[in-house]
Amino acid sequence: MGSRGIAVLAAALLVVTACSGDDDDTTSPKDRAIELAPVHAVRGDRPGIFDESGRQVVLRGVNLNNLGEYARNDPDLDPTQHITPQTWRQMADEGFNVVRLLVSWSKLQPERGKIDQEYVDEIRAAVRGAAAQGVYTVIDMHQDAWGPYVATPDSVTCPAGKEPSNGWDGAPEWATPAAGVNSCRGAGGEAKPGSDLVVEAWNRFYDDTDGIQTELVSSWRQLVEALGDEPSIAGYDILNEPGYGSGANGATGLIDPMPALGDFYAEAIAGIRKGEDAAGVEARPIFFEHAVGGNPPPPDFSDDPGLVFAPHLYGGSIAGFITVDQGWDVMLSLADGFDTSIWAGEYGWWDDPAADPETLARVRRFAEREDGGGDDVPWVPVGSAWWQWNNGCGDPHQITSPGAGAPEEIRQYRVTACVDGEAVDKGVVPEWHEVLGRPAVRFAPGWITSVRSDGKARSLTLQAEDAKVGAQVELWVPGDDRPDVGGNGIGRPKVARSHTGWLVTAKVSAATYEVTVT
Repeated sequence: MGSRGIAVLAAALLVVTACSGDDDDTTSPKDRAIELAPVHAVRGDRPGIFDESGRQVVLRGVNLNNLGEYARNDPDLDPTQHITPQTWRQMADEGFNVVRLLVSWSKLQPERGKIDQEYVDEIRAAVRGAAAQGVYTVIDMHQDAWGPYVATPDSVTCPAGKEPSNGWDGAPEWATPAAGVNSCRGAGGEAKPGSDLVVEAWNRFYDDTDGIQTELVSSWRQLVEALGDEPSIAGYDILNEPGYGSGANGATGLIDPMPALGDFYAEAIAGIRKGEDAAGVEARPIFFEHAVGGNPPPPDFSDDPGLVFAPHLYGGSIAGFITVDQGWDVMLSLADGFDTSIWAGEYGWWDDPAADPETLARVRRFAEREDGGGDDVPWVPVGSAWWQWNNGCGDPHQITSPGAGAPEEIRQYRVTACVDGEAVDKGVVPEWHEVLGRPAVRFAPGWITSVRSDGKARSLTLQAEDAKVGAQVELWVPGDDRPDVGGNGIGRPKVARSHTGWLVTAKVSAATYEVTVT
């Protein structure tokens, strides 16, 4: 596990004497948003995300695809739902302090060489709407199976052993090869990684044929510059689940490095940094991930100091051939090689936990690993984003074959019923709320050595070392009942109402400290 693991193992458990914090800023249920300071990432022995005062920042939230452009595989069904003023308040009510906001290259650059300013304004409005409720934004350039324009045309008859493909999301039409019989996929096959057309598109991208990759890098640079100094932008996720071409642009072993992916990432990172320079803003975290099948970029693909490894941790879920723990172990080993922290850009389960206790047990184990893993697996990453908040009835994840109808119900973090083609919100899955809405660390001076959080008991213990005396620790605790706060190495805690929970703050009075919430 490297020096980070050793540092965590070396932290001694403290004996806590609980003390009640009597200083309330308010006892009313009025919303109270945390001030969102700009953040940056650090690599090395103690990697992570930090604010301007050097506090560790833990970002925990959800994915939101409402600004993405998906193919309409059923013309009568909307692939996404709409953002409303309630969207951000509802997220904050769950205790979330970050949203991984999906944006689409096809909407950002519908015409080659031209950025759509109206779409940039939509993205900016979403960033500011989230910030007003205390929610950071990670902007994710999203794609699945290349783009919306890879569907097999109605005029095409697929050969024996092949079937028509559906459309997805991502690249604009001008960057997509013409669809014909090459768009047919294997009969009964997986929609991703896709057809020969999709493989051809990725080959053209990695080879920068006709400057296609250069255009995406330029889009990133222009988007970052246009957004300017939005302090609540917690970073940029370069590209969701990159696909494979063939030959040198393809995959070898399961987690063997993919040089073509690393080359693209290096160009995109340079483009993002140029956009920040042009806007006169400090460098924000840049999140990168492995390819859709698990292949990462080479360990030395970039020396940029502000990178965060953001794998999709679907062990025990989509990747049913490995367990939750095995998924974490593999990705943590990759993060060690990158000298970065880890932020789970996606994870999730979609079965009904009330009917499947094993699913709920896996979600709880994921939460344990995220918070530190237990005494046997000492690690405290910088957060995660559940896939996802809600879903449109026409989303290609639901309609994976041409002509398929909408499901009666879609279970994400919130449940959506599809009634006469309309998405009807049925509220939060209560079991997910208990686990994901558990007490959370948000800002921690020094270096976090241990976090223990229990959503059912609404309890939390935070331990940290090497803190700056006088810095402020901030936690969030759910529920109506005012929590009791105690600890060692901290001043008198303050407890204030924040959305549907409580904001707990305390000044650190010693380099090594502990905060407990019961």
